[in-house]
Amino acid sequence: MTTESVPTGLWSTDDVEELTGILAARRSRLWQITQPADLAAWVFANPEPAPLDPPPGAFDGDWAGGLDEPQRAAWALAGWAARMTVPEAAPTAGRHWLLSRVSDGHGPLLRLTVGVLETLGVYESGKEVWLRVAGAPIVLAMEAGAADPEEWGRRGIDVQEDRTKTLAEEKLLLTCPDIDTALWLLRQPPVMAAARMLNAWVAAGPFPFESRYRPEVAGRAWRAAESLLGAAAPVATGGERGFDREYAGAAVPVDLPAQRSFEADAYRAGVTEHDRLCRALIDHLAAEGVRVGAGLNGVPVDLAWRDADGRQFIAEVKSVVGVNEVEQLRLGLGQVLEYRHRLAAHGIVATSVLVVSRCTDRAWSAICGDNRVILLQGEGTPNWTADLRPEVVVGVAATGDVSLGRDNA
Repeated sequence: MTTESVPTGLWSTDDVEELTGILAARRSRLWQITQPADLAAWVFANPEPAPLDPPPGAFDGDWAGGLDEPQRAAWALAGWAARMTVPEAAPTAGRHWLLSRVSDGHGPLLRLTVGVLETLGVYESGKEVWLRVAGAPIVLAMEAGAADPEEWGRRGIDVQEDRTKTLAEEKLLLTCPDIDTALWLLRQPPVMAAARMLNAWVAAGPFPFESRYRPEVAGRAWRAAESLLGAAAPVATGGERGFDREYAGAAVPVDLPAQRSFEADAYRAGVTEHDRLCRALIDHLAAEGVRVGAGLNGVPVDLAWRDADGRQFIAEVKSVVGVNEVEQLRLGLGQVLEYRHRLAAHGIVATSVLVVSRCTDRAWSAICGDNRVILLQGEGTPNWTADLRPEVVVGVAATGDVSLGRDNA
C-alpha cells in the first residue's frame, strides 16, 4: 500500500488526513509493516485485492473439492472479503485476523474476525450474509445521493445500527438475503470504503485469538476468491454490452425494515411502480432489438444500454405515487446528472434519460432539456421511440436545447 493512491468521487485528501490522525493515535504492531497514512490511503483508494501469492496459509488439492455450489459461492465470498477489505491481509493472517468455520442454529457459517470484532458472516447455505461496516461513509454517500436506500430496500438489504461494544456509535450492521446481493453491495464504492475503514481500525488493535487460527481455512478461501475476481473483470469496465448485469427487479420484502420512517403501503406501491417502469422500457427497447441491463462501470444506474448505432444510454427511473411528483423529478434529475458525471470521469460518454410515471408540469421538459437529459413518461410509451430517435439524441448531446417531455394534462 502506498500514499500514491488518490481518492476520487466522494473522498478527498482531507478524508485521508483525518483517518490518518485517527489511526496514528493507536499503538499497534501493524505499524511494523505499514504506516497510518498508507493504510488511510488504502481505505479510500480504488479497491484491488491482495494478490494470490503469497497466500496466508497452504491448502493442498482442489479448494472446491467436496463442496456443493452454494458452499463454493460462500467460500469464494469469504475469501474475496478477506482479500479486498483486510489491510495487509497475507502477512497479518493469524495475528490481526482469522477466518473460521463454525456452526449455529442456521447451519455452517464462515466468519471473518478482524482484531476483536467479527466483521463478516456467510452461511454456507448461501441464504444470508451479514457484515459490519463503519457508518460514516454510508451516511455520507446516502446524503450525497451516491447510495440509494430505495435500491437497497428493493434488494432486501437490511440496515441497522450495530450495537456491539467496539466502536458502537460508528458501525452499521448490513444483512443481505443471499451471496449475490452481498457481492453487489460490497462492490459499491461507499460500502467498500466503509468495510475497509472499520477493518483498518480494528486490525490496528489487539488480536488475542491466535489459538483459533486455522491456516488451511484461510488458504482455502483465499484461493476460492479467484473465481469471483476473474468473473468481476468485465463488470469493472461495463463490458461491451453497455451495462454491468442483467436487470433483476427485486420483490417487495414481506417484512419491511423496522427502522424505516415511511408508510409501508406507499413504499410497496413505489417499488412495484419502479419495477413496472423498468420493465416497460426494457420491453420497449427489446422490441427494437436493444438489450438493456443495470449498472455501468460500477455506477449504480437503474438501466443502461447501447442503441443500434453504439451510443451509450443510462436511465434513472423514478416512480410517482400520490403527491410526490416534484420530489421524485428533482431527485431523479440530480441522480442521473451525478451518474453521467462519474461515468465521464472514466471516459464514458452517455446520453442521460429520466423515466417517471407522469409529469404534469410543462416546465420539466425544458429543465431536462437544459441539462441534456431526455425525459420519458411511463404513461406515454408510444412516444418513446420518437424521444429516443437518433436526431434527438444527437441534438441533446450537442446543444441540450431539445424539449422532450410529454404532458398528460
